[in-house]
Amino acid sequence: MKQNLLFIHGFRGNHLGLEDVIKYFDRDKYNIYAPDIPPAGSNSMKSYTPETYAEFIANYIKSNGIKSPILIGHSMGSIVAAAVAENYPELINKKIIFISPISVKVASFFKALSPLSAVLPNHLISHVTTKYFFVSKDKDLYKKTIDLTMIGGADSTSKKDSYKSAKFSANYSILDFDLAGKDIHYIAGEKDRLVPKERTKNASKKLGGTITFIKDAGHLVNYENPKATAAAIEKFINTK
Repeated sequence: MKQNLLFIHGFRGNHLGLEDVIKYFDRDKYNIYAPDIPPAGSNSMKSYTPETYAEFIANYIKSNGIKSPILIGHSMGSIVAAAVAENYPELINKKIIFISPISVKVASFFKALSPLSAVLPNHLISHVTTKYFFVSKDKDLYKKTIDLTMIGGADSTSKKDSYKSAKFSANYSILDFDLAGKDIHYIAGEKDRLVPKERTKNASKKLGGTITFIKDAGHLVNYENPKATAAAIEKFINTK
């Protein structure tokens, strides 16, 4: 029987941000789901809270008849995945994966910068954040990441929704949720500047679970080393 994997992208992103990871999974073994979450695409919500995000994913699971998916959340997507695990544990697999997890509320600089992303020019925010998050010296990969970041940033229902999503992403971490009974795996870049590796280690001590650190990668580990990220995911989900 195929395993169901549900990928949840991060802030200012859409499903394209995880495609380089997803492409490594054999479709004969896995059913892959990667929805655009609000405010990406045509998806909008009246409010942007853990409960509304959890409800959005829960409705997606139900409407698509997905049985017990393993949630895989990147960055802000890790917060959303944690909210689903707390509010709808009966709908998902006990295994859950956090990529570049928000394991601590972001620093004040980014807490202030995140809402500005809704009003400042997309190219400016994309370049500033990618420059900080990206640690690889591969220039072609950097350009590709910039391009994808700009596409994700432009793919929003409205600036108002982007602002609400930004405030959500800056005000929660995975530590805010009850993840009792979940088998957690964390995948993070060794050089993550937004959430240093010690913070991820602390989260694993509090919430339980195992960690894979990806060498020479930062917060955008899904862009910088998607192959190693996919390998870490597959290894964990196939471990009893």
